[in-house]
Amino acid sequence: MLVPLFLVASGVFVLRWLSVPNARKLPEPFREQLASRVVDAIEHDPTFDGHGPDALPVCAASVFGVAPDSAHTVDEVRTIYTLAYCQYLSTADIAKGPDTDLSSLGGVSMPIAVHLGPPVTFEEPTDGEKAYPDSIRRIFPKPLHEAAFSAAPDPSMKNALDERIMRLLSSPTPSPSHS
Repeated sequence: MLVPLFLVASGVFVLRWLSVPNARKLPEPFREQLASRVVDAIEHDPTFDGHGPDALPVCAASVFGVAPDSAHTVDEVRTIYTLAYCQYLSTADIAKGPDTDLSSLGGVSMPIAVHLGPPVTFEEPTDGEKAYPDSIRRIFPKPLHEAAFSAAPDPSMKNALDERIMRLLSSPTPSPSHS
């Protein structure tokens, strides 16, 4: 009796493990489409992370999960779990163009949940020693907690964002979502 019960429990665990949202299981083209969707949503929403009217966000995103986790196309996705990495260009930065010191730009890097709506909404972790971990646990499904807690911009993400900012500052009319 114990062996069949163990086999059933093992089978349930394996099926659950295989269905867990996991960025490593998302095909790269799909992850890129999702990241593009996140970047577009953030850059067009003036309420994201409180950037003001004088701040043009330029962002990059690294997707580590989706809901439902069975989604295979962007149209099937309701929520994207991602690390968003943004830097803000002011009108003065834009006026300086390529002479802008990228190290002086303000920015934000954090795990977020992007609910595709309509309307598109964001869930961001709350600042604070106790509030931050509690909000991560509330926002992200349990299988994604480790990814959300360890979310830090990859150096290649920072390099890609810097290159994107420089392309924007070198163009005649900077617009991050159309670069």
